[in-house]
Amino acid sequence: MTIQTMPETNAPKMTRIEINVPTALLAEAEDLAAIEGWKPAELHRIFWEKGFAVHVEGSNKRLINKSLREKFSKSD
Repeated sequence: MTIQTMPETNAPKMTRIEINVPTALLAEAEDLAAIEGWKPAELHRIFWEKGFAVHVEGSNKRLINKSLREKFSKSD
């Protein structure tokens, strides 16, 4: 799969970014995308959405645990 550079656009609410990932990881992701029939944009969107969801879930768990520890320590 060849990932082409997006053309410059004035699309609303879009931000162009560039990131670096390990070559082996990208190759594996591209192979999976080809099998699944995903376009390059879909592959990147999935990475962002799933990765962000995992980050938020972990962050929320840490905040809840911190809050519970604070409540528990205050009740002692």
